[in-house]
Amino acid sequence: MNKLILFLLFPTFLIAQNSTSPMGLIQTTINELGGRVGISAKHISTGETLTIDGDSLFPTASIIKLPVLVELFYQFHEGKLSPDTPIPLLDDAKKPGSGILSYLHNGQTLKLIDIATLMMIESDNTGTNYVIDQLGKEHEDKLNAVNNRMKSLGLQHTKLQNKLYSFATKKKTWEAKRYGIGFTTPNDMLLLLEKIVKGEIVDRATSDSIIAMMKGQQYLEMAPRYLPFMEDSTLWTANKTGSLDEVKNDAGIVSSSKGTYIYAIFIDNSPELGEQIDNKATLTVAKISQILYNYFLNRQ
Repeated sequence: MNKLILFLLFPTFLIAQNSTSPMGLIQTTINELGGRVGISAKHISTGETLTIDGDSLFPTASIIKLPVLVELFYQFHEGKLSPDTPIPLLDDAKKPGSGILSYLHNGQTLKLIDIATLMMIESDNTGTNYVIDQLGKEHEDKLNAVNNRMKSLGLQHTKLQNKLYSFATKKKTWEAKRYGIGFTTPNDMLLLLEKIVKGEIVDRATSDSIIAMMKGQQYLEMAPRYLPFMEDSTLWTANKTGSLDEVKNDAGIVSSSKGTYIYAIFIDNSPELGEQIDNKATLTVAKISQILYNYFLNRQ
């Protein structure tokens, strides 16, 4: 996937201001795609919320890495783990897909916190499994550490079901068959993001560390794609994406001098498969994101 610099060269998708309600614009955009779409977004200061199918379950794809990161930081705080723990990279632990760790030489050593950073900014699959492996002794202990933490935070419909590309431990439940490595709802992810923004994940410093990682996100072809970074030097995003053939997800924070809002956009059963940067579902996330920006931060 390509970096933001590429999208600055693309024509911006323009939305007619005040032509109709934001929900109407979003629904029109959804109808043009087809598939199944869930959205939840909230302005932090006003509390105003926009939701479509916010309580529906969706495959997380790599967005599940954000709950994994949250649990990791709790274990840092509790003294169970250290950010500086050296992790040796072994050939038999390498996984395909996104990330760079699978390309490094066998025996290289990185700190746990650096592997977690790659899990977030490069969506590193190999790194994600290394992080999950630190969260407990047995396989189920590792998953339960994340899932129980999410429940304690109020996320009642979010579940990590397996490590990535770990077919030997894949469950035979309908949930595992339907949703893969994890599932959540737009409202659950919005709640987690709100806690991060408000400094409620452990404390303000920890929450800010999570935001700093998310601001380093390298996959910017979805929600940040059409946002006016060139026109507003105060504008920034902190997000996590998730992408499979028929799944395109993005959840994060958008902030500028005009205000801050959080969002979770999930697309499942997209009629157009693939990972191309001009995939219709990818563009749909970008268009919905621009509608949200115009409504929350750019009203005329």
